[in-house]
Amino acid sequence: MENEFDVMILGAGVVGLSIGKELAEAGLAVGILEKNSKYGLETSSRNSEVIHSGIHYPVGTLKARLCVEGNRLLYQMCRKHNILHRKTGKITVASSGDELPELEKLYRKGVSNGVEEMKMLDVPEVRKEMPYIDCTGALFTGTSGILNVHMLMDFLYQGFKSAGGLTGFSEKVVGVEEKKGGYAVAVEGVSLQEYSAGVLVNCTGLFADRISGLLGIKCSLYWAKGDYFSVEQKFPLEKLVYPLPGKDFLGIHLTPKMGGGLRAGPDMEYVTKQEPPYPDEKKMSPYKVEEAKKKFFCREIRRYLPSLREDFLVPEMYGIRPKLQGPDEDFRDFVIKEEKPGFINLVGIESPGLTGCLAIGKYVKDMVKNMV
Repeated sequence: MENEFDVMILGAGVVGLSIGKELAEAGLAVGILEKNSKYGLETSSRNSEVIHSGIHYPVGTLKARLCVEGNRLLYQMCRKHNILHRKTGKITVASSGDELPELEKLYRKGVSNGVEEMKMLDVPEVRKEMPYIDCTGALFTGTSGILNVHMLMDFLYQGFKSAGGLTGFSEKVVGVEEKKGGYAVAVEGVSLQEYSAGVLVNCTGLFADRISGLLGIKCSLYWAKGDYFSVEQKFPLEKLVYPLPGKDFLGIHLTPKMGGGLRAGPDMEYVTKQEPPYPDEKKMSPYKVEEAKKKFFCREIRRYLPSLREDFLVPEMYGIRPKLQGPDEDFRDFVIKEEKPGFINLVGIESPGLTGCLAIGKYVKDMVKNMV
């Protein structure tokens, strides 16, 4: 890997890859540094693989805008390049009459955010298509879906490489220093190396606060773990099924898998942050799917799928999200801004980061245009 770049991106998750592809295709000399042995081994590959519509986020926020735009861009890319995906649609259900006003609020928020293909459903309409579901009403969002995130990252990485982008894997950033005309980045890999770039983009996900700290920028980042269970019981559910969202997360929902069957989750549990690499669940007991959570998962899902049996829930995987808000704190938007001249910081890129990844790539490219 060469040592001088127009732009250096730290982190090769789905967002870093999207930004890298956009910038490399714009003709810039772009490098990506990744501490792991391959791209996308952390949050990007441990999630629901859901394409969100944009109904959940406050009007005017980056999460809302980038989600709605990213939804459109993802479907276009997946169709054009044969990336495995399915436009399943989603129903968000009210489990009691008291929840119906909240469902209406969610609908109005979606309208304000520019979400298309929405409609309110009454009980007979839900039961006609999904007789297993129990509710007092539902909101249908037709632009929700699922995709194979690994195929998406493979495509983005190959596009980045084809456009001349270079990647350094197993290279952990240990130092960042401002210098005339840009930044010097020291990495610890096979040997200690240093790279230079006019523009530096921090896309390090769970460790974005640590990288920010190397430049004296303080930010509080929390880790929120989510467990997933496979549903081995057979249900003819082809749409995503969500409860009304809580304050901190979207609730235990059901997602159809590409290969068939259903996935339940995630829940959300704040956990202690660890140093890289990604926690090894064989060595760290907090970082594994806790089978004892089956009772909680089953109770939550039975609110809208009463025939679910607890013994058909099988531990599958977990993921960890970087959150800007701590327990019981209010909503925090994505941070995507130029913190110092030539330093673009992306912090708290959790859901809908996957849905918005292509839109984020274009957003950051427009920022970089004004710097180089």
